[in-house]
Amino acid sequence: GDVNGNAITSSLTAVEDRTAGVLVFDVEDRVVKAGEVFTVRFRADELVEGYQFTLHFPNLEVIEVTPLSEGMTLGHFGVFAEESAVTTSWDGEVLASFRLKFRAKVSGELSRMLQVSSRITRAEAYSALAGRQAVALRFNGVEGSVVKGVGFEVYQNTPNPWVSRTQIGFHVPESTEVVLTVFDESGRIVWTQRGQFAKGYNAFSIDRSLLEVPGVLYYRVETPTDSAVRKMIQLR
Repeated sequence: GDVNGNAITSSLTAVEDRTAGVLVFDVEDRVVKAGEVFTVRFRADELVEGYQFTLHFPNLEVIEVTPLSEGMTLGHFGVFAEESAVTTSWDGEVLASFRLKFRAKVSGELSRMLQVSSRITRAEAYSALAGRQAVALRFNGVEGSVVKGVGFEVYQNTPNPWVSRTQIGFHVPESTEVVLTVFDESGRIVWTQRGQFAKGYNAFSIDRSLLEVPGVLYYRVETPTDSAVRKMIQLR
């Protein structure tokens, strides 16, 4: 929903960044070895009315989810093994805390293996005082703390397959120029759009009148520093 009516319905949509502050989950950073089984505790640094986010970990395998806060159950989590992700949402009246057990696929630092994401459930929190907030992980190590929020991400277009209109969502960590390029299976470019977008979640909207090329298509979303490609299908 568009709460304050600022979404633009056109072929190019820039969604204003409306977050006011960040809900931080504290995590103890450490080095893990390939094959090691270990647990990680996530603790919110403040009480909010609710939150939701996706935790993405391509180099880890989740084994067990353990809710720790009073009233929190496994129903507040979703495990997506094929996506290497766990989603969580919470609207309790106590500080959120939970634990995940992982098996490491490779060796490395935990702070480089875990990331807040909006791939499945959009990362955002809700505070009566601060309004809508972003969500981030704060990794606490011997050399200090590092806070990491949602970085550059490109999401699957919705709906997909599509007939009359589809929307391609993406997240940028800072305000920047973004270029959308759509090309067919042969690599021929069939549509290009660019624009300046604010920090946070944004989207390109494509109408059939602008792109009538039924079949399998690919789209690339790129900034001066990042790029990602996904596949979509336009039906006749």
